[in-house]
Amino acid sequence: MDKNKNTNNGIEILHRRYVGDDPERKASLQAERVNAEVARTIYELRNEADMTQKELARLVGTTQSVISRLEDADYNGHSLSMLNRIAKALNRRLSIEMTDGDDNGETIRFVFREVVRGLRRDKGLDIDQFAKKSGIDRADVIAMERSPTYKPTPLILHKLSQFYKVSQRKLAVLAGAIREVSPTMQKEASQFAAQSESFSKLTDEERKTLDNFVRFLRAEDNGQ
Repeated sequence: MDKNKNTNNGIEILHRRYVGDDPERKASLQAERVNAEVARTIYELRNEADMTQKELARLVGTTQSVISRLEDADYNGHSLSMLNRIAKALNRRLSIEMTDGDDNGETIRFVFREVVRGLRRDKGLDIDQFAKKSGIDRADVIAMERSPTYKPTPLILHKLSQFYKVSQRKLAVLAGAIREVSPTMQKEASQFAAQSESFSKLTDEERKTLDNFVRFLRAEDNGQ
């Protein structure tokens, strides 16, 4: 039996529904992903440095409104020159990497972000409350819920596992710390991605989707 036919890939569903084979829409989607990641990275690094937009603007030699636009996921006017200036102001080094697409990997990491954010909100905790109760640094909590490139340490995965009573190994797979993804994990994660939206507010249907996936995470690993 073809495993691909049994894998309900959430990314493929979304692509078929909103993008299809239209090359312009595909290019637009990729551009939106890049813009969102750049905006999120600037925002997170600025906050990590405990700077306001105005303070960063002064270091870079621009205005607060420019920094505000750069942190807007819908903004598409990023330049390498400006990004390099921001990186230097934040004591970072700008690097550019071109890689092949990895929709399955994106699905898995998307599910990790949605699950940890959804579980926190389901418990009625804000970021500061969760950081205090779980013993996980606030900056790590923000990064794991927002950054598609964030890789939690084994200690953070252990704390998440203990706090939510879920499999540490499965969390490691979702976070990208373990690259080998079983067909069962791929299927469950893809179904979750296809059914879920960002859990800003948990509706009854979203809570059911989250609960079903958490039951899978709490089940015996069995090599999954």
